Amino acid sequence: MEHRHLNTAHWTAAAVDSALERGNLKDWRELFTAVQANDEVAELVLRIAREHPQGGASVLATALALRLRPGANALKFPERKGAGDQH
Repeated sequence: MEHRHLNTAHWTAAAVDSALERGNLKDWRELFTAVQANDEVAELVLRIAREHPQGGASVLATALALRLRPGANALKFPERKGAGDQH
């Protein structure tokens, strides 16, 4: 993937974040082809989508990752607690 300042064949956290934030359809196809082939990439997408929410892109990325890799552990990344939540 070549995106912004990134030029990598591996899906790093920065590359996933960039694709979700500014990626085009080609970038998303590359990312989700990698998700389909690799649980680690799927879990990375789930983590980035949760830690750096980007509206609809994060929602769609989460849904696609879970659809393509049902074994990806979404529960591994707990929900963030809001200010009004009890601990």
